[in-house]
Amino acid sequence: MNVLGGLMTTTKKVWPARLMRAGVLSPRLVLLGLIGVVLLAAGSLYDASPAQPARPSVPAEPARSAAAPRSYEEALEAKLANLLSQVKGAGAVAVSITFEGGGTQEYARNTVRESRTIQERDTAGGTRTTTENKESDQVLLSRDNGSDRPVMVRETRPAVKGVLVIAEGAADSTVKASLTRAVEAGLGIPPYKITVLPQRK
Repeated sequence: MNVLGGLMTTTKKVWPARLMRAGVLSPRLVLLGLIGVVLLAAGSLYDASPAQPARPSVPAEPARSAAAPRSYEEALEAKLANLLSQVKGAGAVAVSITFEGGGTQEYARNTVRESRTIQERDTAGGTRTTTENKESDQVLLSRDNGSDRPVMVRETRPAVKGVLVIAEGAADSTVKASLTRAVEAGLGIPPYKITVLPQRK
């Protein structure tokens, strides 16, 4: 204990008076050190990150909106399923549509045709005629949201080959007949291309 007390007394004598006299410490350096310690302590107490503004709650969108837009076939199936579920007694409805082949798309084209005829006479008095034909064909593009897209003139949708409807209420023959008539009228296809089945329980 005496050794520790003697060490502390010696340290008090050496520091800071001796260090200041030796030029190692200056009053400015001590003051800057104290300011730094105060700033560090104040910084840890104060959270410098700005408060985030409260965001209004937005209902979660279905995952499909973030993905690529639905194809024509998927959109038609969803629309038909929604309409058929409105039929009295139908209940939950699932629809699958089979198409004959794919659709076709026709794009606007810029066609340039050039024709040039050259007549030459030789020294013997004969005439030679040369005809040059040039043709260039390009698809017209339009700028949409910063990207170039071809200009579509006509799009032909694929023909419906068959429709499968699975409904909760299809076990009832009246509901089944109503669903068949609804699909027949909605898609303009004959009844033999439509199959309506009851849902598994």
